[in-house]
Amino acid sequence: MTGLLEDVTVVETGVLMTVDFLGRLLGDEGADVIKVETPQLGDYLRNIMSRFAPDWSVFHMTLNRNKRSVTCDARTPEGQEVMGKLIERADIFITGNVGDTNYKLGLDYDTVKAINPKIVYCQATGFGASGPYAQVPTHGQMMDALGGGADPMAIDERGFVTPTGKGVGSSGGVVIGPLYAAFAVAAALAKATRTGEGCYIDVSCADAVIAGKWQGSLPMLNPDKMDAAWGAGRGANPDGGTESAKYQHYETKDGKYILFCAIEAKFWEHWCRAAGREDLIGEHRSELVVDFGSGDDDLRLEIQRVFHTKTQAEWMQIAIDADIAMGPALRFDEIQSDPHLRAREQVVTEHHPVFGDILTLGNPIVVPGKEFTVRSAPAHGQDTDEILAEVGYDSGAREKLRAAGVIK
Repeated sequence: MTGLLEDVTVVETGVLMTVDFLGRLLGDEGADVIKVETPQLGDYLRNIMSRFAPDWSVFHMTLNRNKRSVTCDARTPEGQEVMGKLIERADIFITGNVGDTNYKLGLDYDTVKAINPKIVYCQATGFGASGPYAQVPTHGQMMDALGGGADPMAIDERGFVTPTGKGVGSSGGVVIGPLYAAFAVAAALAKATRTGEGCYIDVSCADAVIAGKWQGSLPMLNPDKMDAAWGAGRGANPDGGTESAKYQHYETKDGKYILFCAIEAKFWEHWCRAAGREDLIGEHRSELVVDFGSGDDDLRLEIQRVFHTKTQAEWMQIAIDADIAMGPALRFDEIQSDPHLRAREQVVTEHHPVFGDILTLGNPIVVPGKEFTVRSAPAHGQDTDEILAEVGYDSGAREKLRAAGVIK
């Protein structure tokens, strides 16, 4: 945890990836995230997809780290009282519940705001809390599909729907949606701290998928207004493509790979001089803002011959020393050995109480002087007694709630 949200309390309700990841993002920055689960099933993400053991899925261990778990049946009067006490002391309330679920539970914004006017309330769901589809429950690919990420499709000869081409790349709704939500929560918290006023935030993961397509959106939305002449005959290749010589993957002497991106004149010249190939400096079109070297197979082969003369590590030292835009092209199983990613602690060791030391992902938000540590994802209801004691329930009161089935 970085400590950026230290002393901030978050109450989280809901299940599955969207709200779980949003809560984890806040927990990773030091917030005290109290994950409220039903005493019956809880967050069944614990048993979805691959797992270490029953109730310990990879999803749960990844997305519910840096949280505490309390059980509470908000459908009961006693449970609603518990929720009220938790909300009273919270700064942020996040929920993944769709449709009118929160209203039925007494956890809609108006009710929560009446308890705590300063609270930042964020409802992060697949399709959003407003619009015709607001009541529809979602899974991840539904968000991508609504966000324009579907491939062109048709029925094949077997009678099955199959892709007939490649669509606009998906941005991963269950990743980018919570990221937008976390940004919104942080912005709203800053305002609440300044003004004393909370707010309601409605985040749709499908909307976030669309927002993530910013790079190619304007040409697709406004094809009649684009400068069709620009790029024609100029060797322009905005996405690099597979045929460009200067925005291309190259193999190094040790069988590893570099993504070479010397499309600006200065980077191309820097590389040519550092590689001892000043004779290639003229192979850059100075009239272009960037020159991808599209379709120049001879140049591409020559560049490959040069890259085969040094190892990946040697080329990266040259990139550092000579100011060249290029970097390692790593498989995921190589990230632990990369010196840059090691220095930034992007794979860390988690000391899990059940499974011992496991490797897990670090935090891309690096705060100098702050060591990032991981508090393992909690077992179902693991922190119920601790949390309820903090809001005023003594052992006798907790046992009454437990006997009534309000808590586990």
